[in-house]
Amino acid sequence: MSLNLDSYTLTFSDEFTGSYLDTSVWGTKYWWGGRTLSTNGEMQYFADRSTAVVQKYPHLDPFRIDQDQNQAGDGILTIRASVSPETGLTENLPYVSGLITTHGTFSQTYGYFEISAQVPSGQGLWPAFWMLPQSGNWPPEIDVLELLGHDPTTYYVGSHWKDASGQHVYDTQSYAAGVDLSQGFHSYGTLWTADAITFYLDGQEVYTMQTPAGMDEPMYLLAGLAVGGNWPGAPDASTQFPAEFQIDYIRAWALSATTPEPTIVGGSGADTLSGSQQDDVIFGYGGNDWLEGLRGNDTLNGGSGIDKFVYRTASSGHDIILDFEPNGGNLVQVSKLAAGVKNFSQLYRNINDVSGEAVLKLADGGTVTFVGVRKAQLAYDDFLIL
Repeated sequence: MSLNLDSYTLTFSDEFTGSYLDTSVWGTKYWWGGRTLSTNGEMQYFADRSTAVVQKYPHLDPFRIDQDQNQAGDGILTIRASVSPETGLTENLPYVSGLITTHGTFSQTYGYFEISAQVPSGQGLWPAFWMLPQSGNWPPEIDVLELLGHDPTTYYVGSHWKDASGQHVYDTQSYAAGVDLSQGFHSYGTLWTADAITFYLDGQEVYTMQTPAGMDEPMYLLAGLAVGGNWPGAPDASTQFPAEFQIDYIRAWALSATTPEPTIVGGSGADTLSGSQQDDVIFGYGGNDWLEGLRGNDTLNGGSGIDKFVYRTASSGHDIILDFEPNGGNLVQVSKLAAGVKNFSQLYRNINDVSGEAVLKLADGGTVTFVGVRKAQLAYDDFLIL
């Protein structure tokens, strides 16, 4: 069965268009600080520009972004594995490579997750794209792509979880692609719902499994090029270094929910609309509207026009703005910020991307989520601080 994303909402996308890896989005080591997985017997040290080995040997930087020759304005991230010239700088591991992770910057429960990549071939090479819980628990785990470099015509998908007795169990399946996956770019994806996990290669279903009980917490994304390990085995004389794992993009989509019906509705002119103590859905329609949700978890949609979204009273609600247009004349007026937050730079520190969308924290524990807008898109002119 082929994949249809028409009913899904894009929540995360990195096309790697910058001059270097965006470290505000991607971490380059595990969340606990580790730079290898010794439990897997891996032989690589995950480095970056901050590590001593790259500072001494800059050519060993595992990350590089190049212009995609087939698409203007698009880039390709290369993760490169090399032989370590000085193992004293790499925790006595013989190889240097790279890992990227969105732990702390993007995680999501359910949805479709995809990487477009060209994998390397060679004994002992182990490129992967997988997902782990933001909480740090393990298992669960979803493996979207794992490939053993000695056989680039086959890749592996699957999942790890704990059964009812608390035992670690897993379901790993191999798929014979029928082509050498190291000879070009292919898309590898997984559709994760409450009922099933389905894996795709180039948009075509390759395997479906039932979603294990308890696999319902937000997961973040990881991609990396491991070298050696208990599963792939060590490199040998035939393995060519440097080896390259090339990534065209990494994307995520959310399962789209039905937009709730409005409970407070404006007209075609400039309306002043206020909510109640309940969870309101406020729709301004046309005109330059003034919308204030007050208490409750409110959903605000200004419609067309230059709209103002107002937060000036105490509330513990978690509001959603559906149609905020950065730099387009829409404005968020805020006066219930934490003590000491008096200017935009201070306010900006109270905004974080959560599941690919900007979330502003208010003083009373409330939040404002800007649907479809990332923190980097928000600027001084989008806010009025009183």
